[in-house]
Amino acid sequence: MNDEKFLRLTTLYLEDAIGTGDLESLNRELSNSPDRVRQFNDLRLLTGLIHEHGRAVESGNAADLETDIPSESPDFDPSVVESKRNTASQFQFAQRALALVVLATAASLFVFLIWSDTEPPRDGGVPAIATVEYTSHARWGGEERVLGDRLGEGKLHLETGLARLDFLNGATVTLQGPAEFEILSTYKTVLTSGILTASIPESAVGFEVLTPAMDVVDLGTAFGVSVGGDGETDVCVFEGEVEVSLAEVKDTPQLVREGNAVRSRPNADSIDTVDYSTERYEDAWPVTSGVLQATGLMKFVSPGPNFVPGRCEDSERILVFHERSQVLLRSDLKVNVTEPGQYIRVRRRNKQAIAAGHLIRSYLLQLNPIGEFTRGETDGARVIGQITFDRPILGLIGGTTHLIRTDELLGHPLGDYGDTRRGIEPTRPDDLPDSGRDNVALSRDRRTLSLDLSASSAVDQIRVVVAEQP
Repeated sequence: MNDEKFLRLTTLYLEDAIGTGDLESLNRELSNSPDRVRQFNDLRLLTGLIHEHGRAVESGNAADLETDIPSESPDFDPSVVESKRNTASQFQFAQRALALVVLATAASLFVFLIWSDTEPPRDGGVPAIATVEYTSHARWGGEERVLGDRLGEGKLHLETGLARLDFLNGATVTLQGPAEFEILSTYKTVLTSGILTASIPESAVGFEVLTPAMDVVDLGTAFGVSVGGDGETDVCVFEGEVEVSLAEVKDTPQLVREGNAVRSRPNADSIDTVDYSTERYEDAWPVTSGVLQATGLMKFVSPGPNFVPGRCEDSERILVFHERSQVLLRSDLKVNVTEPGQYIRVRRRNKQAIAAGHLIRSYLLQLNPIGEFTRGETDGARVIGQITFDRPILGLIGGTTHLIRTDELLGHPLGDYGDTRRGIEPTRPDDLPDSGRDNVALSRDRRTLSLDLSASSAVDQIRVVVAEQP
């Protein structure tokens, strides 16, 4: 959707004049683009302020200014009626003028918002294309890079560590050093050596990664690219699909779907299918998907055909599954926890909810011990861990009923959640410190979750709902 159409639909929505078809188009655009959500909210705020402080009449409306005095009344005075009508006409003119002011101001703000996405970096050079959003033990060759640096066209040499780049079109790319990377434009990059993982929303479909052996064109997906010292290139598709073609050869692109991987060498005449394996991307992919750190006995599970949470058994680690991204809540979402602090079970109906309109993503944390346990057994598994996300946590879902009800909306499309008992048994207010129940606590900044889980007959699962925007 182009900018002009988006502004028109937003204006119709704000004037309560949007039709069903246009409303569906606007919802689709908002669900696929965090930038559009930000622009929509800014325009809505501006319109509200103008309506609140710029009214032509403090109270009432044009209809209130019309007279109801019948012409046959003894008190009928034509001059009074004409005066009332003139006032009503002036009011309606003021309303129309106000609407034009709102539209013109909104258009000006919208243009500003669009152009602000290409503001120059801090060094005053070419317009910025991406931002350094996160680093871990990163050491750069050449020019030093720090968090918040805005990057334009140019080369990057990451000697060691991890660095996440958030592109202004919505694409997220994490480099794992040693890596040689170059930004050619908003939609085109080069990986000469090293490891890269990328998550590409609909707003950035067509994003390209060129390598010495292959050209990779995204079709709306998540994938990994690995380039060795000799230029040998592996492409592994986590979600969705990509097109690959031999470098500098005008041949028909080859489609690679999720759960598949391919490999080629420079100057080769073919692209070969290889076994799907995400092992080399296990450090970079969590950062791309929004998990900045996981400590203790926690393991991030890469997406793909083996995404079957209910059937993954591990007695020693809490498994972390990335489920959904870019989900726009069209109605309030009921959850078990929305506030920081300890997740404590209380004997009352839970009425906590995340309000409609939020753009969210979801993760599933699971402890599922190996083997079979009866309901009465207590000799299960206990695991402690901590996980930190790049965005605030809006809510936690740990009850069986809420988990099942949100599987369709927030569960991974390939996920097999099984029919076993699920959820956690949170601490109760009167529990002793070593009660054996599950202990979950959300930090004050809403980004870190601490877990102490004990599981035996049931699968311990908790769904984490995270905001897509800071």
